[in-house]
Amino acid sequence: MNFSDAIYLVVRKAENCALRSDDTKSLEACEVVKQFVRYLPNSFENDQTPNMQKLGEYTDFYDDEEKMKDFQELSKDEFLASYSYLVEEEYNLTRMKEKENG
Repeated sequence: MNFSDAIYLVVRKAENCALRSDDTKSLEACEVVKQFVRYLPNSFENDQTPNMQKLGEYTDFYDDEEKMKDFQELSKDEFLASYSYLVEEEYNLTRMKEKENG
């Protein structure tokens, strides 16, 4: 089962419960969720699971020799595509630290 199917299943169950108990607020909430799901991509295969996403402050990777080698050789877009778990903010922090340290 993919994410969209799971959301629709949960929404259908919630709608059924809301209809049985005449809960209009829950029905309205189900409509909002269904509208949101229409804008989701068809696949999340290339995305990290939520528990693997970064929370909190971003840090540079200036001390990571392997990344820094690629950092020097690749364009920004190529680098970020190669290291999909890094975000642009981390790339920019590393670029600033590199300039500070010459």
